Amino acid sequence: MQPRHFSPPTPPPPPFPLPATPLRAIVLACAMLGAPSAWAQEVQNASAETATATASIDQVTVVGSRARNRTVFDSSVPIDRFGAREVDNALASGDVGAALQALSPSINFPRIESSGASDSVRGIQLRGLAPDQVLVLINGKRRHTSAVLDTESSFAGTVPVDINAIPPNAIDHIEILRDGAGAQYGSDAVAGVINIVLKKARTGGAASVSYGANHTHFDPTGETLTDGQSVIVNADYGVPLGEAGYFRFGAETRRRSPTERAGPSDAGWTSYNFTPADQALDGKVLFKSGDSRQRNNYLFYNTQLTLANGLDLYSFATLNERKSDGSAYFRYPGDPSNVPALYPNGYRPVTNGDKRDLSVVAGVRGSLGEWNWDASARHGSDRFDYGVRHSVNASLGAASPTSFHLAGFDFRQDALNLDATRSLDIGLPAPLSLALGAEWMRESYTSSAGDPASYAAGGNTDAPPGAQAGPGLRPTDTYDGSRQIRSVYADVETDLTPRLLLGAAARYSDYSDFGSASTGKLSSRYKVTDTFLVRGSLSNSFRAPALVQTGFRFATLNFNADGTALQTAALLPASDPLARSFGAQQLKPEKSTNVSLGLAWKPAPATSLTVDAYVIRIRDRITRSSDLQSDAVTAYLAANGRSDIQSVAYLANLLDTRTKGLDVVLNHDLAFASGKLNLNAALNLNKTSLDKVRQSSTALAAIDPDLTLLTETSLFRIRNASPNSKLILGADWQAAGWGVQARATRFGELKDFSYDSDAPLIDGIPAQRFGAVWSLDLEGQLKLGRQLTLSVGGNNILDRYPQRVRETNNATYGGALPYNFINPIGVNGAYFYAKLSYTF
Repeated sequence: MQPRHFSPPTPPPPPFPLPATPLRAIVLACAMLGAPSAWAQEVQNASAETATATASIDQVTVVGSRARNRTVFDSSVPIDRFGAREVDNALASGDVGAALQALSPSINFPRIESSGASDSVRGIQLRGLAPDQVLVLINGKRRHTSAVLDTESSFAGTVPVDINAIPPNAIDHIEILRDGAGAQYGSDAVAGVINIVLKKARTGGAASVSYGANHTHFDPTGETLTDGQSVIVNADYGVPLGEAGYFRFGAETRRRSPTERAGPSDAGWTSYNFTPADQALDGKVLFKSGDSRQRNNYLFYNTQLTLANGLDLYSFATLNERKSDGSAYFRYPGDPSNVPALYPNGYRPVTNGDKRDLSVVAGVRGSLGEWNWDASARHGSDRFDYGVRHSVNASLGAASPTSFHLAGFDFRQDALNLDATRSLDIGLPAPLSLALGAEWMRESYTSSAGDPASYAAGGNTDAPPGAQAGPGLRPTDTYDGSRQIRSVYADVETDLTPRLLLGAAARYSDYSDFGSASTGKLSSRYKVTDTFLVRGSLSNSFRAPALVQTGFRFATLNFNADGTALQTAALLPASDPLARSFGAQQLKPEKSTNVSLGLAWKPAPATSLTVDAYVIRIRDRITRSSDLQSDAVTAYLAANGRSDIQSVAYLANLLDTRTKGLDVVLNHDLAFASGKLNLNAALNLNKTSLDKVRQSSTALAAIDPDLTLLTETSLFRIRNASPNSKLILGADWQAAGWGVQARATRFGELKDFSYDSDAPLIDGIPAQRFGAVWSLDLEGQLKLGRQLTLSVGGNNILDRYPQRVRETNNATYGGALPYNFINPIGVNGAYFYAKLSYTF
């Protein structure tokens, strides 16, 4: 809905949360103060500003070069910058991940459902790569990852940054570097870098309250549904410190009700016994599909104080506490996983995620001679407690509890950084910009066991042991590990001629558990004219296995290979003896190369066009193996005392992939209807292919020579799980007292394997093509007074859904799951909202 490279001259103040803490009293007291409205001043002067407006392609960004900040246009690599108004509008639903998807055609934010912890923690994709192959920075400092491994999505086995743990109302603007940057910023910057810059205005503040809900016609049931009700309350305020310092702080609280998009099913045949009680439930909605219930509370601050000696002390912190409910598959009354005395009509377990995410950074900046330096320390922690209610351990019979704590996962990251920059005159037309830096980082990861009843094997040997939607983590399977990483880097950049810019970067990193690696980057930009340039880069990156990837284990209930039944699948670390017996080996780092070539053209001060092509090759890509299951595996597991599970999976370096793509971004500013109109169009084309697949080992062949580590369906999803294209068309009109934004997004064609054996063959397997789908977002603002604004809008207002899954041969699990979850448009239909904002 918002332009890509144009921002309003004065960033609008975003909304705010108010959890029940002493901060509430402070914020409410501040709200009693009066100050001019930034947005009011902006729109009142919109017409006058139109004549002199310039695109934000001329605004300076932090990412792209560590040696010198440059404008978006002048950079040798492609960068997007989204201002406060754009970000605020895209945050209608409250999810930062959804906002990034709405803003950038290179980013997707798939909505996973009925998948355990993925209902609570979701990652973003940049350029179609895995969620842990994009680096996230806050104010230019690395953000820690989640404590939870993604176990069941299209990119199972990855450990993403929990982008939704960042307070939405803390964001001033967002910068996206669409290029490999491992030599500049370290591990994970394979697809690029997202830098989220926090608010730092010294005075004034804002508060808002919003309400929204999904209102949709749901074809599978023929109903008109209203659900997913969301209430968001937030506020932030700035206090001056000295002559130039500031202390900006804020809070947000968000409550979201679940959505239900499952269809009526005749899946009673999936019950082991298929009893009359099972058959009697056919035709009813028993399963769950859609968004989970969530409660989020956020706090943040961002501060800087300049001392008399010229030193700048700075610090910023974010806190997110989240409680969420997920969904599991329905258990039929006659199935061995049920205890009829407790659930005579069957039951669907409800998973619980309790999450606490904290990040604190503190540092000091100054100058020494010709050098500018920055020393900082940071702490990041992510704690996830996983449980389930409305469940049972059927092996314990009627004495079983119905609620269980399944496991706890805790990841911590502490780091010290020293960065220094200076300019050197070496006789060239422009000084050489030099950046040097060093980092020490320590990471630790621990997992804790669940309740004894969550993993117990009771006296009823005909029933599966452990809690359903679990089982819980056993004490013998917990993990406690840590590692240290030391890195140094150098980044140089200079204008060899008034038109030719050259840059180079190098980094050396040493991991206490995976050895050392060197990475480098070369970049160049040549100005053919003052308004037209060509640019390109060549780089390699190194992504060490996340500590969570080396120690995470859990068991989940999922479909077997042909989708006809559910089975308990154990995901084991590669170091586990059982995983080793199936051929697992110690994980190796991923290594990648990134080549990009592009152009940027600015035919007028308020018009810009950028085109960038890229190729990203990744070797030894880490992925989750398929569930290794067969009669031979069942016999092997039983012989080794693991009859509680039916299949084994582990992480391994199984793939070499190649991703090719093209980004096109067009922006234009003009005067229209006594106001200012920003227009933009942005397109991403993207395709991933497999260069090499490592399918077997001597150990696996000894158990079952017919098994492969990745099934053809798993490989098909890796190649096709992201849209092959994404187009965003946006318009933003501002005038005195009014504002309107519109955004149309086209998600391109997807392909996914099908459980329908009669489905057409694509690349040799039954699969289905899901056609492109459009989503239209619209918002309008009305100034009710000098400081009060009413916003009303909707996302996907035309109520579009992905194409339905083929219903033959139980491809929808008896009709229960009518939509494929991998389409980024989601399965919730239209969402409408209203927001009242007050600035002071």
